[in-house]
Amino acid sequence: MTKSRVYRNRHLWRLFMPCLALFAGVLGSEGATAQEISVQNFRAATKSEALLDLTAESPGASWVEPGREAAAVRIFLDGAWQQDLLLHSGGRPFTYHLSLGQVAPGDHAVRIVLNREQTARGLAQVTISRAAVRLIAEHQPEFRALSHAPVLFARPDTIGRFSDVPLLMYYEHEQQAETTIYRYTVIFSNEDGGTQTSGLMARWGRTTDIEWVSEVHLDAQGKVLREIYQGVNHETKDFRGRHQAEHPELLIASVNNNFSDEGTSGLRFTLAPQAVDLSSASREMVMDRHPWIYRVMAEEMIRESKIVTARTLGESIVDLRNYLYLDIRSMQRNGGVISIAVKLKGDPKWYTSNLGINSYKIERSGHFRTTVPLPAGIVPGQVERLAARCDVGTNPRTREEVAKATTAACDLQGINKVFFLDRDFQPGTTVPVKFAPRTLLFGEIEEIEVGRR
Repeated sequence: MTKSRVYRNRHLWRLFMPCLALFAGVLGSEGATAQEISVQNFRAATKSEALLDLTAESPGASWVEPGREAAAVRIFLDGAWQQDLLLHSGGRPFTYHLSLGQVAPGDHAVRIVLNREQTARGLAQVTISRAAVRLIAEHQPEFRALSHAPVLFARPDTIGRFSDVPLLMYYEHEQQAETTIYRYTVIFSNEDGGTQTSGLMARWGRTTDIEWVSEVHLDAQGKVLREIYQGVNHETKDFRGRHQAEHPELLIASVNNNFSDEGTSGLRFTLAPQAVDLSSASREMVMDRHPWIYRVMAEEMIRESKIVTARTLGESIVDLRNYLYLDIRSMQRNGGVISIAVKLKGDPKWYTSNLGINSYKIERSGHFRTTVPLPAGIVPGQVERLAARCDVGTNPRTREEVAKATTAACDLQGINKVFFLDRDFQPGTTVPVKFAPRTLLFGEIEEIEVGRR
């Protein structure tokens, strides 16, 4: 993804935040008789990380419809502004998993009010059917991972636009001798800048944006040895910003959703991170485990008028249900790049993942996702054959470049999953593939049989 401009607020804004939170609290109290307000009291026996499972809906809301995208709620913990939530799942009951941060022993209160300023203009109501607080005590194994999860301030130019919203946070755990590493990643509903939409589908197999946010290194006693984050232009930086207890505060600072440890904005998100193991899976598998993300992804694309019927390139693409999604494991060596082609029954043409564009081929290794756009209305049974192609990613000119190019190869190790989205934009029936690992040298294409394994 590409370089992009940075949004930063003046440090003076920080001085007004406590006043703004207090003012918002007053407004919330005044609206208590007219709005669905939830107050949840709880007691912590010891220092804990508090999690909130909030089941809510907003009648009449639709992420796909301009002016009715979502209602917003503001959440207060013990009277202080804690976070905001955009109810992206609209008029259907949906459980949002949030973090309330670290709490001390004693009694606490969570209050949830309608954030009128950030609610879409066509909406006026929120129904909260459940607000359950879960406490993870300091002695429990998950505490350390939860206590270092980042707090995110919204990118200023997204406020009021219901765009590039953080949907889900997950973390990965790595142990290196006595050092414990937690790495936190967020799935955003879209990416306003960086790679063009057609390139996203070819190279990443999605229009969501999945970005690692921060990483913390702890010694055996839990002391922080190092804390880093993904800065603008994908630069890894040491974190030097503010903390909320142990939680680092970061501003979403660029149009391709990189971060800054300086500045704040008028919306704050604190998602409850979920533990995942991606040692044998792609990042997109997290979306598969939470298929509602595909619906939000598709509806935002439709609302932003990025879905068209014509075969095209750039910011607009065809219906997301026209794509064949492929989850692959492959190792590209010495400049090799890989792409996938699909042949349909009764159709002499082959359709390619890279759309004939060399930069849309995939050079990274490991588990990854790609897609192939197909004519509308194709069902799994019409997929006749697949083919993998290995090419050289550069144009070799010098003797050294030519020598390296002649060793380029793609070790295709697995095709984990092949599927379409169904009518509701959910991963549908998989396409069975007969597959055995193989190595393709540069310039080679090999067919992969479709059928029962």
